Amino acid sequence: MKKRSIRFKMTLLYTLTLLLLAAIIFSVLIFAIRLTLRGTVRQYLIGMVEENVDKIVWSDLGTEDSGELSIRYGGGTLVVDLDFVDSVHNVRAGLYAGDGRMLYGENPVSRESSSEPFTVTRLWHTSLGGVRYDFYDRRLDIPAPDGETLWIRGVVAETDIDEKVSEMTRIALLFLPALLIAAALSGWFLTSRLLSPIRKIEWTAERISEGTDLERRIDTGGNRDEIGRLGEVFNKMLARLEHAFETERQLTSDVSHELRTPLAVVLAECEYTLERPREREDYVEALEVIAAQSGRMKSLIGDMLDYARMERADTVPDGEVDLSALTAETAASMALIAPEGTRFETQIEPALTVRGSADLIARLEQNLISNACRYGKPGGTVSVELRKEDSGDPGEASPLAALRVRDDGQGIKEEDFERIFERFWRCDESRSTEGTGLGLAMVKKIAELHGAEIRVESKPGEGSVFTVLFPLPLSDAKK
Repeated sequence: MKKRSIRFKMTLLYTLTLLLLAAIIFSVLIFAIRLTLRGTVRQYLIGMVEENVDKIVWSDLGTEDSGELSIRYGGGTLVVDLDFVDSVHNVRAGLYAGDGRMLYGENPVSRESSSEPFTVTRLWHTSLGGVRYDFYDRRLDIPAPDGETLWIRGVVAETDIDEKVSEMTRIALLFLPALLIAAALSGWFLTSRLLSPIRKIEWTAERISEGTDLERRIDTGGNRDEIGRLGEVFNKMLARLEHAFETERQLTSDVSHELRTPLAVVLAECEYTLERPREREDYVEALEVIAAQSGRMKSLIGDMLDYARMERADTVPDGEVDLSALTAETAASMALIAPEGTRFETQIEPALTVRGSADLIARLEQNLISNACRYGKPGGTVSVELRKEDSGDPGEASPLAALRVRDDGQGIKEEDFERIFERFWRCDESRSTEGTGLGLAMVKKIAELHGAEIRVESKPGEGSVFTVLFPLPLSDAKK
């Protein structure tokens, strides 16, 4: 069974369920019909006996009426109307004396039922020879000699009921093969329709696995059922895979491009130096060039590894970070290694804490301050500001911790605002400066991991302002 297809299993389950349901319904129906027929037969039995009650009278005199029957009994005459019904549709009725003797009528099991005495008017039943019989005893309210009572006993066998039920069962069994075939065909059709989206998913997955087209998506047809939602989940997964592969291809391309230049410089310097014997100063100069380019490659590879780790991370360690102390410490450290003549200004509001990773936030601040120093004008000013601000959104009541890093350098064109956060992208004016081109990409990723928003304000020739808005915990927001 494990090797069978889902369609076969569902069809088999559907067919068996339908047959079981049909069997239950048929059993209940047969039971109800049996009860109905039994009730109808009993009512007919009672009606027949009650109708015969009025057709018997007691008389001291005989009768010559041709429409009546006279029975000598107890010194008198029982006059029985010839309309007395003693047998119709397998229902029999007989006139009995109180001692159990049948005076008139029919009863096919009179001898077998004679042991059941006449007591009160009642409906009763018994089984004789494997056949169920229903009896109805009716006392006659007419005068009789010596206070004796007269009875009418009606009897009917339930063989007709059994025959009708057996006939219905035979008819149902004749239709069973047709029902089985109809159930199997309908089950196969329904399961085919239900599994059609899954076959589309399978087909799409096979096309993707056979080639490299990750842009292909599953057509759910707008269905919002479980299979439709499954298709949407697969589409989201495919989108993430496509993004991951595209990111990998782009990273490979970017790395190859960024490493090509320093490697080319190193190889060219080596070839040039080894062409012929040179002076000691020439060798030292060549080694300095090689060391500078090697240092650049080392920085690039280190930044790439850090960025790759952040790309794989979905969350950051959830610790409490004293953002005010961390920002003051980072600004002081960066001031020590800033270009000569650069002036630092800091305005830091105390006791602002956020949730996240202190190491990653420090890396974000270092990259922003480093960029401000690198792209600021010589002898210019770098400003680091941290303060609590309202979100500005009426629907958002929680304040934010706003970190601003400002420089007075060359600035950025407005059309370049979005691209500056791309890996290895640098505007034309900054291509000759140091740096790996990953700093702002890491800043954006760290901000996203902390649920922060990053904004840029800049005008060419007037400098730039990078603002990172960190959400404050509720305890700090209420202060």
